[in-house]
Amino acid sequence: MRENIGLLLSKRATLSGEREAYVDAGGSVRLSYAELAARSNQIGRALEGLGVHAGDRVLLLVRNRVEFVETYFAAARIGAIVVPVNWRLAQGEIAFIVEDSGATVVFFDAEFAPAVEKVSAQLGASAPVGHWVRVGEGEGGPAGSLEYDHLRASAGSGEPAVGASGDDPLYIMYTSGTTGRPKGAVHTHASALWACITIQQTLDLRHGDRYLIGTPLFHVAALTPLTTNVHRGATSIVMSAFDPALSWDVIEQEHVTNMLAVPAMLAAMLPSAKQDPVDYSALRWIMTGAA
Repeated sequence: MRENIGLLLSKRATLSGEREAYVDAGGSVRLSYAELAARSNQIGRALEGLGVHAGDRVLLLVRNRVEFVETYFAAARIGAIVVPVNWRLAQGEIAFIVEDSGATVVFFDAEFAPAVEKVSAQLGASAPVGHWVRVGEGEGGPAGSLEYDHLRASAGSGEPAVGASGDDPLYIMYTSGTTGRPKGAVHTHASALWACITIQQTLDLRHGDRYLIGTPLFHVAALTPLTTNVHRGATSIVMSAFDPALSWDVIEQEHVTNMLAVPAMLAAMLPSAKQDPVDYSALRWIMTGAA
């Protein structure tokens, strides 16, 4: 068996193509597994067209949105190494991660365009980046920035080749850098797959569940559940950012069955539940914990 995380999405599309794969918590985007896989394949083809090869770094400075998910699985499939970046970091910290990781392609949310322009200017000729890709509505970014939707729409169809497996790197997750410079922790395709298997063996995650993701996708607390949902055949209901009151609305409206929330998130949600009772009868369990 090839342990490629990007390949999981294609397999799930074959097995459960009509099932909802991704739901934007605001209701603006709903994609089946077949639709999500097709869109991700287009981004994979686009990355190939930009000259991205196995082992190249693809950096994501993108909020919780479907483009992050599509690019994550696309890069994983072709063997590129994903670098999810905390968009709350300062300009200098982002610039360090871009250079330290050796990112050749940077995807950035349009709202971060001014900061990304400064990062590009700070790095100058030393920047390893060959392409900057702007995600979402808006303008700006370094000179020559590509537009995500156009890049995807103009890409060829069909499944990209699988370029990595097993102990090949999948993503580099940078630490917060509280005692110095952020340090990149490397996760492999095999380690990510075994994390999925471990979660499914220890928690009650069922085929067809509906999982609320309110933590940021640049963190393992969201990226691992996202990957596990694809492996298991669950639906990921993704919030662009955590909102205590909105969380209860989404739980009720989307019939959420599972979620992960750190204790601070749960503490923030409790007053809303007491003030405006909601129907959370579908919710079976919440995974929680913190350092």
